[in-house]
Amino acid sequence: MLRGFYNAASGMAAQQRKTDMLNNNIANANTPGYKSDQSAIRTFPEQLLHAENAGRGPRTIGALGTGVYMQDQAPSFTPGELQETNAPADAALLQAEVPDENGAVLFMVQGEEGTAYTRNGNWTVDAEGFLTTADGQYILNNEGAPVETGNESFQITGNGTVLLENGGEAGQLGVAYAPDTNDLVKTEAGMFEAEEELGAAADNENIRYQIKQGFLEQSNTDSTQAMTELMEAYRMFESNQKVMQTYDRSMEKAVNEVGRLG
Repeated sequence: MLRGFYNAASGMAAQQRKTDMLNNNIANANTPGYKSDQSAIRTFPEQLLHAENAGRGPRTIGALGTGVYMQDQAPSFTPGELQETNAPADAALLQAEVPDENGAVLFMVQGEEGTAYTRNGNWTVDAEGFLTTADGQYILNNEGAPVETGNESFQITGNGTVLLENGGEAGQLGVAYAPDTNDLVKTEAGMFEAEEELGAAADNENIRYQIKQGFLEQSNTDSTQAMTELMEAYRMFESNQKVMQTYDRSMEKAVNEVGRLG
C-alpha cells in the first residue's frame, strides 16, 4: 500500500515541476528572444516480481511501477518570429548555418560573474553612451569589451559591425557560438551561462549568421500549446492527489480496524 502512496506522490511532484516550467514559459511569451524550456515525464525503472513456485523455480507475476519523474528541463532554440521596431538600438540575431545539431549563436553580455549570453536584442544606450540591455548590462563586442557609441547615431551592419555617424566604428557586436545548447544554464534573468566561455562565432568559418538592426526576435513560446499542456498537468496532478487521498483513507481504516482487534 505504501508503494502506491509513493508512486502517487512522485507523480504529483513531477506534474508540479512541469506546471512551474509551463507557467514560466507563458509568463515570458512576450519577452524578446526568450527560449521556452522543454522537458518530459519519465518512469523510474520497473521491478520484475516473481513468486516462489515449489520445485519448479520462480513464477513471474509481472512488472511493478516505481513512480515517475520530470527530466531536467532544457531550452528549445527554435527561432522566434521577427518583429520590426525601427528602434536603432534593437537587434535581431538570425542563425543561418551552424555545424552542430544543437548549436546556436547568441549575443555576448557582461554578466554579474563573467560573460552571459542572450538572444534578446532589446537594447538601449545609457547616459555614458554604452549599449546596454534593458537591465543596464553592457553589450560586449567580439573582444569582450563594452560597445561604446559615444551617444552618436549608429548603424549595425549584417555582420554586427557598429558604424558611428562620425565615420568611426565601435567594434563588432560579440556573437558567441554554443556547440550544444543543452549545456547552457538559464539564469533567473532569462540569460544563459556556460561552464567555460564560448568561442566567437565570427572565428568559425562553418557558422553563418546575420544581424538585423531595428528588429527583435520574439519569444518562441507557443502560448496555445503551453496552455493545453498546463491544463493536462493540472488534471494529472489532481488525479494523483485523489489517489493519495484514497490511500490515506484506506490506511486510516486499516489502522482503526487493527486497533479494534487489539
